[in-house]
Amino acid sequence: MAATQSRERSVVRDRLWEFFRDQNTRAGRLARRLLHREAPGDAALAEHLIRECRLKTRMNGSLDGALVPTAWGAWELLQLEAPMDNAGVVRMVGFILRQQDQPGRVFGEGCRPYLHERQWCSHYVGGFFSAGPTEQPIAPARFPTGAVVNEEQHARFAASCFALRTVIRAGEDRRDGVRRHVASLLDIPGIWSEWAGTWSPNLVFFALGAVALAPLDLRERAAQASAQVLARQQADGSWPGADLFHALDMLLLVPTAEAREAVRRAAPLACRLIQDGETLTEDGGAERGLVVLQALALTGAAS
Repeated sequence: MAATQSRERSVVRDRLWEFFRDQNTRAGRLARRLLHREAPGDAALAEHLIRECRLKTRMNGSLDGALVPTAWGAWELLQLEAPMDNAGVVRMVGFILRQQDQPGRVFGEGCRPYLHERQWCSHYVGGFFSAGPTEQPIAPARFPTGAVVNEEQHARFAASCFALRTVIRAGEDRRDGVRRHVASLLDIPGIWSEWAGTWSPNLVFFALGAVALAPLDLRERAAQASAQVLARQQADGSWPGADLFHALDMLLLVPTAEAREAVRRAAPLACRLIQDGETLTEDGGAERGLVVLQALALTGAAS
C-alpha cells in the first residue's frame, strides 16, 4: 500500500510540474517552490506580481469594490511573502476592516425573530464583514478553489469567514471586532455539532478556516471545534457532502497534529482526483493543484 501511494504521488507531482512549469502566476511560483524546482526568474516574478496586485486596487483599497476579491488579493500578497506593512496589503486589509459590522452582513445585523431564534442577531454575534448591500446579491458566490455557495445568506456568511482569515493572517487579530467575529463563529449553535443541517459541510469548513488562526486565548476552543470536524472524516479521507479541495485548503491552516493527520489521510484521494479526473482544467484548477502540493509538503511527501 505504501509503495503504491508513493508511486501515485510521484505521478501526481510529475503532472503538477507539467501543469505549473510555465505559469507566470502566484500559483505557479508557489507550486514550483513546493516542487523544489524554482525557475531562475521566480523571485523577480513574485516582486512583479506584488506590484501588479497593488496597482489594481482602487482608491479605497479594494479590488473591484468587492469583499471577496479584496480578501483574496491580500491573501495572495501574503502568500508571495509581501510583508504585512506592504502598501498593497495595508490598503486591502484596511478596506476589509471598514466593511466590518456594516449593513449587508446579515449575521449580527439588528434583531429580528428569525435571527434571534437562531442566535444570529446582534444580541449574540458581531464582527461580521459585509459583502455589500443586500439589494445587490452575491450568490452564487464562487471561491478560489472552485467551491460555490448558492444561497444568498450562506454566501454572505462564507464571504465574511473568508475575509476574517485574511485579516488575521495580516496581523489584525488583536482588534476587538476581529476577536468578536472569531468568538461568534465558535458560539453559533450547530456549526460544529451538526452536519449537513442548517450549516452545509462547505460552510463549516469556511468557518474552520476562519477560526484556525484564532488569537491565542481562543485557540483551545478553536481546536475543540476543529476536532468535531475531523471526527466526520470518512475512511477514504473525504468528508460527506464537502468539496475535498476546499476542505483541505481550510484544514491546512489548522495548527494541530490531528489536523495534519487528517490531511495525510485525505491526500491519497486528492492525488487520485488530480491524476484521474479533470480537476486541473475546471474552475479553480490551479488552486486545487496547489492545495495538493501543500498537503503533500505538510505530510512530508512533496519531494
